[in-house]
Amino acid sequence: MARQGRSTTPLHSKLGLLETYEQQNPPLAEAEWRGRAWAFEQARQSQPLKDFTITDMHRAMFEPLLDWAGSTRTEDCGPGAKLFVPWWGVRIALRNFQDDFALWLTQVGSNPSLEQIVGVVADAHHRFQWIHPFRDTNGRTGRVLDHFVLWSCFGLADTSLERSVIVEHFPDASREHEYYEGLDEADLRKPKRLQAYYAERIQAALDEKDPETQGH
Repeated sequence: MARQGRSTTPLHSKLGLLETYEQQNPPLAEAEWRGRAWAFEQARQSQPLKDFTITDMHRAMFEPLLDWAGSTRTEDCGPGAKLFVPWWGVRIALRNFQDDFALWLTQVGSNPSLEQIVGVVADAHHRFQWIHPFRDTNGRTGRVLDHFVLWSCFGLADTSLERSVIVEHFPDASREHEYYEGLDEADLRKPKRLQAYYAERIQAALDEKDPETQGH
């Protein structure tokens, strides 16, 4: 996974203090896979996205690692040192997210195009990061949320987790740059760049799943 020169915040965990990226990445990667397994099980039951889905997902991912897994933040912090939602408003923002997401699904209907699916995934991801529900690990949780939406809300789960569509978010530094620039522009109500990023990444995931469609 590509990684730009961002600083690593020390993470207090059940394994002790994890200070470097090299220390943090293995247990966080394991947590992300636990989240995908959890999301796949939810998809088998076609579970909708609710406000508590976010906290349940986080708990499933991080309970082996963090004492506060599944608990929303109790301090003011936000993505890239920007604060959009104060800590006391996180639960309200998650409930509004639930209601808006249900409306987005209604608007695209029961047979959405790939472009419509991409739009909903990108908008949901941005809203999650904008809320910044947890004191840390929002990036990993947001990437699992993408798969929950694709699998459980749009029915793109296959017969197993391994056969399902899996988005590789950062195959190289250019995609990582596009992602963060897209988030910044979406904060300004300019979603096109983030949507283009997701269109490219989701199409690549679909092509990887079904190589015969490549180039068609």
